[in-house]
Amino acid sequence: MKQGYSLTAISLRVFIATFLILSSRAFSEDLVEYPGCSFVKTDWADGDSFQVLFPDGSKKVIRLYYVDCIEKTASNTSDKRRLREQSRYFGVSDLRKTVEHGEKASEFTRDILKDPFTVYTALARAPGRTASQRYYGFVHTGEGKDLADLLIENGLARCKGIGRTSPAGTPRDENEQRLHDLELRAALKKEGIWNFSNPDDLVEMRKEEREELKALEAIDDALAIAPPKSPVDVNTASLNELTRTGLRESLADQIIQSRPFASVDDLIQVKGIGPITLEKVRRYLRVGK
Repeated sequence: MKQGYSLTAISLRVFIATFLILSSRAFSEDLVEYPGCSFVKTDWADGDSFQVLFPDGSKKVIRLYYVDCIEKTASNTSDKRRLREQSRYFGVSDLRKTVEHGEKASEFTRDILKDPFTVYTALARAPGRTASQRYYGFVHTGEGKDLADLLIENGLARCKGIGRTSPAGTPRDENEQRLHDLELRAALKKEGIWNFSNPDDLVEMRKEEREELKALEAIDDALAIAPPKSPVDVNTASLNELTRTGLRESLADQIIQSRPFASVDDLIQVKGIGPITLEKVRRYLRVGK
C-alpha cells in the first residue's frame, strides 16, 4: 500500500511538472518585436492599456503584462468594486486620491511614450471595456526601459495580472517576484499612491478584502450544484455555467474578463488556475463546437 501511494504521488508530481513546463513554453514563444511604434492619444486610455500605431500603419490596443494601474473613473458597479479593491490594496481611504493616481498613471504613460518605442507581443488577446480588441504586450521606451517597471517604480501601478517570459528571457515567476520587489521599494520610498497609504489602514483594509472574498467563496461552496451534463464553451458560458463546472465564482469571473481563449489549456494563464484545478474542470469545458 505504501509503495502504491508513493508511485501515485510521484506520478502526480511528474504530471504537474511536465504540465507546467509545457505551459511555460507555450506562453514564452512567438513574441514579436515591433520597433518604431507610436502612442495614439484617446480619451479612454489608462496607464496599462492604450492604443498604439505600428510601423505598418495599423493600430492596436496594447495591454501591459504584469501590471494593474488604478481606475481613473468609476462609472459602473464593476469599476466601483474594482476601485474599492485597489484602494484597499494600497491602504488609501480617500477614494479621490486613488482615482487621482489613476489619472496620473495615464498621464505618465502618455508622457513617457511621446517618442518612438518598441512593443513585444504575441497578439494574445486581453480583456477590455472598450469595443476594440486588446492584446497583451511588453513596451520598452526608446531608452530601453520597461514601461511596467517604470509604472511600479513610480507608485502608479501594482504587480498583478497575466504574465509570461519577458523579451529578455526572464521566466514568468522570476519576473513577477522582481516586480513585487520593485513595488515594495516604491512603498518604502512613498512613491506615487504609496505617499497616501496608511500602514494601519492597509492592514485592516486588506483584511476586509480577504474576508469579503472568503465570504463570497463560502457562498459558492454552499450553493454548489450538479455539474453541467455536457461541456460548456469557455468563451460564451455565463458566470453561472462556469461555476457549475466546479470553478469558484472569482475564477469564473476572471475567465469571463480574460476571454476569448484559443483552447481550454489557455486557462492556465488565469491567475489562480493551476494544473490540478484545470484537470478537475477540463471535462466540463470546451472551446467552440
